[in-house]
Amino acid sequence: MDTDKYLVCPECKGVNFEMRREATFLYNYKLDTPLTKNWSEKEKELPFLFDYRELLNSKEYLECINCKTRYSHDFKEGSPKIRLTILQKAIRTDNQENPQFLG
Repeated sequence: MDTDKYLVCPECKGVNFEMRREATFLYNYKLDTPLTKNWSEKEKELPFLFDYRELLNSKEYLECINCKTRYSHDFKEGSPKIRLTILQKAIRTDNQENPQFLG
């Protein structure tokens, strides 16, 4: 994190978090191509190579290590460094009926 301060979990006041990403992919494999036929004629194990991969679903979040509360966050947006203020706002808005947004 690009900060000297800690994030604090509003649920348990913990300061230890993990960044997590859950993703579902669809893999396509072409069968009966010249390359796969050549591989199947050999007596070795076949390589597990795919021809195409499509991302179907992705969910990114911070998870408090202490209480396991999850806070949604898109780590792909913006700067590669995570800014404390943005994450604090993201955590607070998950726990408010009328969240205050950045801007």
